[in-house]
This record gives sequence, structure tokens and C-alpha cells, in this order.
Amino acid sequence: MHGESTECFPTEKYLLDRNAMMARLHILLLLLLLTFSGCRASGSSRSDLVSAKDIPGDLSSVIETQGARVSVPAERKPDSKIQKVSLQFTETDEPDNSTEIPHFARQSLSVYDSISLALAGNPDLVALRETEQVGVATVGVAETYPFNPTLQAQVTPGQYLPGGGPTGTTYHYVLLMQRIQLAHQQQFREDAAHSALNGVRWNIHQAELQVTSLTAQLYFTALYQRGLLEVAQASQDNNERLLAALSKRFDAGDISGADLATVRIDTRSTSQQLRLAEVNYQSSLRNLRSQLGLPPDSPEDIAGDLRTIQWLLPTAENDGSIKSEINFQSVNESPDNRAWVTSWAASRPDVLVAHANIDVASAGLNLASADRVPDITTGPYYQRDASGLYHFGLRAEMSLPIINTGRPLETQRMTELNQRTAVWRQTLLRAELEAQAAFERYQLAFDVLAREKTLSTTELPQELQSLEKQFLAGEVDVVRIIQARTSILQNQRSQLDLLNELAQSAALLVGATGMPLDLLVGQEPIVPSSKSNRDKENDSF
Repeated sequence: MHGESTECFPTEKYLLDRNAMMARLHILLLLLLLTFSGCRASGSSRSDLVSAKDIPGDLSSVIETQGARVSVPAERKPDSKIQKVSLQFTETDEPDNSTEIPHFARQSLSVYDSISLALAGNPDLVALRETEQVGVATVGVAETYPFNPTLQAQVTPGQYLPGGGPTGTTYHYVLLMQRIQLAHQQQFREDAAHSALNGVRWNIHQAELQVTSLTAQLYFTALYQRGLLEVAQASQDNNERLLAALSKRFDAGDISGADLATVRIDTRSTSQQLRLAEVNYQSSLRNLRSQLGLPPDSPEDIAGDLRTIQWLLPTAENDGSIKSEINFQSVNESPDNRAWVTSWAASRPDVLVAHANIDVASAGLNLASADRVPDITTGPYYQRDASGLYHFGLRAEMSLPIINTGRPLETQRMTELNQRTAVWRQTLLRAELEAQAAFERYQLAFDVLAREKTLSTTELPQELQSLEKQFLAGEVDVVRIIQARTSILQNQRSQLDLLNELAQSAALLVGATGMPLDLLVGQEPIVPSSKSNRDKENDSF
């Protein structure tokens, strides 16, 4: 038994040492894992170890990346606020000392600002502008000669005499040939490509003109809807004041319940009209933002008022020196004005697109006529025959225009040219008619507006206020107050309708003639000094 225990003792000691070593190894591995985990979880870097004296303000470090700028406070205080992270891209190297996200400044857009934004950000227009690069690439293709030289070689090393013996000479030849067009087809291809590029560019200008006209229409529509909203707000405010006054008089027993009920019903009606005017105004703003390529919640506002815009009447003599304050003598156009409007219509982009298509068809006809002249393929050649003689010479070949003379293609191109010419003439005629109609519409609205007295304020006139005072004094009844208010509000709406007709006809005249808006609007719309109560309550949309 003693011997047995003596033999087993070294084994047990070995096992104990092994277990201790494994435990130490496990602890070492655990420490290593904790160390690596701490290194990965740590967000510190050299940029975090900058001393506080190098950082302006109360910031200890500013970590700048390409996507965001994160501001870290120098020391944590109980009353310190949580710093906000701005995800706006910035390329400046200066630290941002602000601790809050800056709010977008509300910008008021004039009609010219709106047109500029639409020309720069309208999705359809941006996509259409990319076609110009395609046209430029097409010109590059046309300016490149389409035919490459051809090289032909033939080597016959194995040649035998009829008796079966080899000749000992290798027969071979080399032929280099180039196709040459003799009727200036290259020039006609370049002319067609350049004319097509002009058509693409005029198409872009036509789209820009239509975007300008539509943007002006939407802008003036938004101003019109805002004017209706102000009128509805003024009507609602007047009814609320009247209802409050009648309620006090009803409590005092001075008026009947029927008068109070009548005013209460009218107040409820104007409240519904006010909500409808607000919906229409917001819809017009959404349409305008969509045209400008802006998001629906964009902070941009529109500036101006239809009642403060100075409208001009352009003519062949003065080009817009007649203002809306001067009465227009006659709505009939003079012959000079007709020719002047026709000249604007002739230079409209869509007319020039049709003319560019004529140039393309003309170049195609010239190319088809030139293709009737056969091309010649020629070039030098070198040959060594079986007898060992060397041959040097010039080889040429051409097709014989017997079966296909090129006349059918030339006839087709001639028909296309006639068709493009007819399209251009009809486009020009349509442009002249549209321009004349648009100018007459604008001239008629201008003439009517020049004879009307423009209201300079959105508040209810003083006549209604005087009637209210008489009503409070018991001199008139409530029915006359409601009738007078309805008549005055209808007059204001008619005034806005007339101004909107003039503004819409001006925008359509721009699209029909290509005339700049500067000839129709003397100055940018002016923001009125006084706001309605509705605008004061809802300062942003």
C-alpha cells in the first residue's frame, strides 16, 4: 500500500500544477479580452486629447467629419444642456460655437425669385437639360469620318507545279484601301447634327418659357387666394365684433332675438368661408412649391400683393411706358402693335424648333442627293507572284448605280423637307394667333383696370363702420348692416377677380410671345405694411 501511494504522488502533483496553469491561462485570456473590448468601445482619439485652451468658448473639442459636426462640452455641469448634433454638410475648418440647431430664416419670394427657383429646380426641366449633352455627343459622332482604311494580305507558301514539284517561291500580296466620298457627305452630316443640336436647345428654351409662364400663373394665383383669405378674415372679424355688440344689447333687452340669430347665422357662414379660403390658399401654395421643386413643408413665403403691383402696357412705340394709373384710350390694336406682337411670336422657341427641323431635313436631303454619287475605294497594293516578280500599283473600285440609283431615298428626304416646312408654317401661324389673343386679353383687362378705382387696403371701408355706429345708436336695423357688408365684400372680391384676370393674362402673354415679364410688371410686388389678423396669427405656413 505504501508503494502504491508513492507511485501515485507525482501524478497527482502534476495534475495540480496543470490545473493551476490552466486557471492562470484562463485569467490571462480573460484580461486580454477585456483589454481589447475596452479598446474597441473607447471612442477617444488624438482629436479628443486637445487641451481646452485651444478651443474657443466653452467647448473642449470639436470633432469634424464629412457628414456631421459634433460639439462636446468641456465639462459636465448639472445645469448644462444636451448638445444637439447637426447633420448638415459643412466644409469649413472653423469650429461651430452654436449649441442649437439654427432655424431656417423665413424667406419671402417675389415673382422673379420664384421663376429663378423654378428654372433651377423644376424636375422636368432639369431632366430635359440633359438632352443637350446627347446632342453635343451626336455632333461629335457626325464630325468623325465613318470609314476606316482596310488592310488585306494574302500569303501562299505552298505552291506546286503541275508535275508535282515545288516552285520554291512564296506568293503573297498586301492591299491597303480607303473609302472616299466625293460629294461632300461629311459636311452634310455635320450640318444635320448641328441643326439637330439647335433644335434640342430651342426645345429647352421652350420648356423654360413654359415653366416661367406657369410659375407666374401659380404665383399670382397664390397672391389672389391670399387676398380672398384676407377679405374673408376681415368679414369674419367684422361679424364677430357685431355679434359681440348685439349679444350685449340683447342681454340689455335693446334688440330682438331674431336680429341676434340672423347675425349668428351670418357669422357661422363667414367662418365656413374663411376655412374654405384658408384651404384654397394652402392648396395654391402647395402647387407653387411643387412647381419650384421645393418640399411641401418648405419655409419659403411669397411676397407682394396683387393690389400693389404696378402693371404696364407694352406697345410698339413705348415698350411698356404706359402704367395702370393712366387710362387706355382704345382697346383696338394699331397695325404697328400687331406687327410688333407678330415679331415676338416669330421668335418664340417652339417656332425656332420647327425651323431647326427644316434645317435638319434640308441637310438630310443634301446628304441623300450626295449619296447618289458612288463612293470610290482606292489604295496602293504590293504583290510578289510565283515567278518572283514584284508588283507595285494602285487599286480602285466603285459601285455602279444601276439597280439602286438613290432616287427613292432622295424623294423621301424631299417629302420630309416639305412636311417640316408645312409644320413650321402652321406653328408660326398658331404662335401668331396665340400671341394676338393673349395680347388682346391682357390689353382688355388692363383697360378695365385702368378705369377702376383700386382699393389700397384690405380692411372694410369706412362706410360700413359708420353704419355700425348708426346701428349701435339705433338709427338703422341689422338687415341693412348685413346688406351693406355683403355688397362691400362682393365689391372687394370683384376687385381681386379683376386683378387676378390681369395677372393671369400677363403670365399667359409671357408664354404666348416669349416676352419678358419686366415689360408687364413695372416693379417687384411690394409687401403691404399692414397684415391681416389671420396673417398675424399664422405667421408661417
